[in-house]
Amino acid sequence: MSDTSKQKSTGLVTDLGKLTIGIGSGVANLFFPGAGLVGPVLNFTVDRFVKRPQQVLVDEMRAQQITELSEEKQIAFVPMAYRYFEAAKEGEYEHNLRVLSAFIANELKQDVPDVPAVSRMARRLEGLTKTELQVIALINVSLKSPTRATPAGSRTYVSAPGLANDPDNREGIDGDRLIDALAEIASRGLLIPDGASRTGKEEEYYCASQAFGELICRAEATIEKVASEKDDGKTEVD
Repeated sequence: MSDTSKQKSTGLVTDLGKLTIGIGSGVANLFFPGAGLVGPVLNFTVDRFVKRPQQVLVDEMRAQQITELSEEKQIAFVPMAYRYFEAAKEGEYEHNLRVLSAFIANELKQDVPDVPAVSRMARRLEGLTKTELQVIALINVSLKSPTRATPAGSRTYVSAPGLANDPDNREGIDGDRLIDALAEIASRGLLIPDGASRTGKEEEYYCASQAFGELICRAEATIEKVASEKDDGKTEVD
């Protein structure tokens, strides 16, 4: 049975684009009272913090082939979308909104979507720079290639020197930036530092956390796409 057939069998099916636009309109009035009134500043604000993120969400949903939602999944999507628009209102980078959109889309593919997982991931992604997202993509590639990662015990670890010399470090991220990025990503709970003290240990090692696995499972393709795009200087939603 196709996904669409499964959705239709569980109740009313609603077009996701229309539902997202409806939520966006409600959010605009809630976050920016008087959004329906004419005013250059207010219109610019709504365009920047609601309409553009709204389009990002719709585009990513379509890219993930999520176009319709059953009645049950509509109920799950509403708080997910609200949390997404909250991030947008706070000025979240567009690259992070794209990743969060992919996370939401793939969460909706689950039999029972985990709504709080979206809020948790939004907090983990909050304010990540393009470089830090590129490092996440690089970590993912290295962890899938154990010969290039640093083994420590029974788990596979990465380190700044190892990632700096990784053939997939096409952006040429240097060791100092990698040290900072790894520490920042670990502070979000996406990496776990190796706390062991060993003779000859000259750098910090990190392994992927369960949250890192969840992020990759839900948004790997989008992370890789965003990481590979040339930076045009536009980092925020505009």
